[in-house]
Amino acid sequence: METKLLAVLALAFIGMQTALACDGPKNLSGQYIDVRFESDSSEIPVTELARLSVWSHDLRSRFPIIDLVWTVGLSEPTEKDTRRLAYRRAQNVMNALDQFAIRGKRSALIGRVYKPIPEIEETGRRVEVNVGPGCPDDCCANPHTVP
Repeated sequence: METKLLAVLALAFIGMQTALACDGPKNLSGQYIDVRFESDSSEIPVTELARLSVWSHDLRSRFPIIDLVWTVGLSEPTEKDTRRLAYRRAQNVMNALDQFAIRGKRSALIGRVYKPIPEIEETGRRVEVNVGPGCPDDCCANPHTVP
C-alpha cells in the first residue's frame, strides 16, 4: 500500500514539474531590424549588409534556435515596378539572412507598396525583418526573459 502511494506521489510530483516548466507552446519575444534601400534598387547597400551581418551574429549567439523568420519588402509608390521591387528586396534580404545562418523552422516573405503616413517620417524603401527565437520543444522556461 505504501509503495503504491509513493509511486502515485512521485508521478504527481513529476507531472507537476512538467506542467510548471511548460504551460503550452511558448517562444521568446521577436527580434526586429529594418534594412534600408536606395530608390528603385533591390540591391542591399554595403552598409546595410554589414549592419545585418552584425545583427545576425548577435542573434545567433543569443538564440541558437530560430522558430520563425519573415521579411516584409516595401517600396514607395513613386518607384518603378513597385510590387516586384518590394518582393525582390524581401527575397534578397532573406537570402542574406540564409547566408548569415538565420534560418527558421518556418519562414515567409511578402512584398507590398508602402502607404505613407503623414505624421511619420519613414521611408518605404526598406525590408522589415522579424525573427522569432525558439526553444527546445517550443517550451521556454520564461518566455519573457531575453538573454
